[in-house]
Amino acid sequence: MNIENAPDITVNQSPLVPTQLMTLATSLCQYSGLAHKSARVDTNLAGVRLFRIDSYHKHSPQMYEQGIVIIIQGHKIGHLNQYQFNYDPQQCLLVTTPYPIVCETFASQQQPLIGINIDFDLTVIRQLVTMIESQQQRQFNYEGSCGVATTKMTERMYRSVEQLLEVLHDPLDATVIGPSLIRQLFYYLLQGEQGYLLAQYCEQDSALSKISAVIDYVQLHYDTKLQVHELAAMAGMSVSVFHKVFKQVVTDPPMQYIKKIRLNNAKTLILQQGMAANIAAGQVGYESPTQFSREFKRYFGLPPSKIHENAGFIR
Repeated sequence: MNIENAPDITVNQSPLVPTQLMTLATSLCQYSGLAHKSARVDTNLAGVRLFRIDSYHKHSPQMYEQGIVIIIQGHKIGHLNQYQFNYDPQQCLLVTTPYPIVCETFASQQQPLIGINIDFDLTVIRQLVTMIESQQQRQFNYEGSCGVATTKMTERMYRSVEQLLEVLHDPLDATVIGPSLIRQLFYYLLQGEQGYLLAQYCEQDSALSKISAVIDYVQLHYDTKLQVHELAAMAGMSVSVFHKVFKQVVTDPPMQYIKKIRLNNAKTLILQQGMAANIAAGQVGYESPTQFSREFKRYFGLPPSKIHENAGFIR
């Protein structure tokens, strides 16, 4: 696994990527209206989003959805509690459960960070796992592990991404050709060093799959009173086993993870809907506005009233 428990990392310049890949990424930003701004937008293919960031951002928590993050220019350092990891043009990021990850983003107007998010397609991944296990007469290792990992980009993956960026310039090309390129990319990832992580994600009896189902429930019900013993029963585990497996996969105990989900959603309400902090607190499940403000400041480094000062696009 490429997530390391390391306090210090030397930051290098972005690794080289195929020239045509950079040309296509820049062209797609222009096509998508991102030539001169930081934002994330949908593309012509459902489940694929393009993002561009043109300034440096210090450590800032942000929610990552399930899927793949492929960076074409620039790089990030992610912090997941005791774990620290780089992802850049040579290392893509796999996220199998929604995570609030603290990220440091390296980008500038001269060298913006450009990348794509690709959602997982459970049906396609499951089909590929079945085919691989059948054809190669082997089974993936379904032992529990952290649900976030980086994996090395290969030449075959670069070619798939290059073709994908090209077809995203045209709605019909994206609709007709895009899904096969996404399937191809999933296949190459399953054949790579972190393939077992994708396989775990779609294996119903794996610990990762069970915890992912619980997290999906939390994502929908974070504003209610959630009890650990009820979540454990949902996963078919005892409370003690659930605590152990949940922390192994998520790196946080259940209630700590739920608190982070609530705070991130409150931040979204404040920034995107202009909601007052005390109202946002109640909307995400806090009964005490004072406790909410205290925990918000501890987590984001700013009180709710000043979060607009650090509201640039950093995902």
